[in-house]
Amino acid sequence: MRGEPDEIPQNQGFGGGIVSVGWNEYLGASDTCAKYCECHRRCKSSFEEHRRNILHAVEATKPKVVACLGAGVLNDIPYESMIRSGASIHLVDWIPDSIDTGIDLSIIQNDESGQPHCIYCHPTVTCPQAYCRNYRSSSTSAAAVCRSFVSIPGAPPRCAAYERGDQPRVHYEDVTAGYGAEFGREILAELHGVRSWRQAFVRAQALANRVDHHRTCTTIADASVQLVTSSMVISQFDHEPYQYFSHCAAGRLGLPTAKEEKRLLPLMKLLRETLLAKQVARHCEEIKRILAPGGYCYISFEMFHVVPEKPQWFLVEGMATALDVIGRHFVFDFDILPQDQQMRRFQTGDTASLVFSFLLAHRSGSAGASPARSVEPCPPARHPQVQG
Repeated sequence: MRGEPDEIPQNQGFGGGIVSVGWNEYLGASDTCAKYCECHRRCKSSFEEHRRNILHAVEATKPKVVACLGAGVLNDIPYESMIRSGASIHLVDWIPDSIDTGIDLSIIQNDESGQPHCIYCHPTVTCPQAYCRNYRSSSTSAAAVCRSFVSIPGAPPRCAAYERGDQPRVHYEDVTAGYGAEFGREILAELHGVRSWRQAFVRAQALANRVDHHRTCTTIADASVQLVTSSMVISQFDHEPYQYFSHCAAGRLGLPTAKEEKRLLPLMKLLRETLLAKQVARHCEEIKRILAPGGYCYISFEMFHVVPEKPQWFLVEGMATALDVIGRHFVFDFDILPQDQQMRRFQTGDTASLVFSFLLAHRSGSAGASPARSVEPCPPARHPQVQG
């Protein structure tokens, strides 16, 4: 929970009908694609400094393989620069179609004269057909788009002929090694028959501890990635899957009164803290598993936040714990990124926060496979495309 310790989220508008929606359906709601297009349009410019930081990390470490965890619609990923670097790219997110939407909105850009150019058709890209199955080389080397290009009216510019190839590797998977997704899948059944919000929180807390034994790694091979990015991912662990739990509970019990909320505050804080800490720990374990010896992880998250109702800065709830968990898994590197980029003010609309960015590296002798299981190299992506 962001803000001061006594802040209580008053009736957050949870709809009762959502109780019948399972976790996978909740993540892949029918309007998700439209929301992600709007997110890309509204927030792309706000993430410029994040993209610059990641690009600096790419240029400094020169990775052969990059894995972007929590990639979303690529707002904070310097995708074109990564493509031109020649690195093999893994993009991971648990929201269905989010990555494909982001790619679809990123590959075509207009130059100053309004003419389109495709990032896959750039001369520095040695194998454009690996990125687009419909690529057909142009008769002129100076062409900015290939012969298959068909413009889709509207903004941003897009290509109707685009069909994702084997690159980048797209994984619609949980970056918390299955912890968050397992809690989400189980919570609806766990709430069956509850008669009070207190009982709902008690059951959710028990589930949050119980699913700690469940592990499902991403389909990225052990120790195969030279640069992992986790940009603003940890900042989202405070919202999901807690938000889904609160939707499900409100659907069964109705919204709690203000008086009930005050009584429930300790239980709510405990559950959110548990979910955050365990997701951060699992996220670190997954990064550690896929990170190659000598590799780096770029990580960023909100450290301080302004409560909209009060012009005061507060430490984001759980971030002190998150730093402690990160420090138990990795060593910190504050030399590769420019010093003035490691703590920056981040503004989206009326909301302001201070974002902490730095690199992580393996502790001596700690690289290698997770004891959970060894993972085979991921197969070519076979996920549905976001069509124009």
